[in-house]
Amino acid sequence: MMTRVIGCVVALLLFSTVEVQAQGYLDGLMGRATESAKRKAQDRVNQNIDQSIDKAIKKTEDTVKCVATDRECLRRAKEEGKPVEMADAPAAKDTMKCLVTDTGCMKHAKAQRKKVEIVEESELDTLRCAATDADCLKRAQAMGKKVDIID
Repeated sequence: MMTRVIGCVVALLLFSTVEVQAQGYLDGLMGRATESAKRKAQDRVNQNIDQSIDKAIKKTEDTVKCVATDRECLRRAKEEGKPVEMADAPAAKDTMKCLVTDTGCMKHAKAQRKKVEIVEESELDTLRCAATDADCLKRAQAMGKKVDIID
């Protein structure tokens, strides 16, 4: 009788140990599946961002910027079959274009005794970005702008 009780207890312990191990295994599988799904979602987002940047760069590479009075530029663009984007005439040499938030640009203009023209970011030929400012660098790439590293 005693051996039967001991046998039942041993069987019960073995069964509960197997159940706990199986539960741990399932938890591990779920954790790995969740991490894999997160990685794939992030990869897809990164891929879409890269495609958007590439599309914007290609568009700017295909577009020719001309000042309205530059007949030679307009003629060349027409011959090449490329779309033309009208650019503003170059600013006077005594004027610097700055964003309202770019105090460094304004200080630089003041040091050179130049007037400051406050413009939108899209109107700048060159964006001033810190080397660690990934957002600024991506915007510059997307808009096809040159970058002036300020740090």
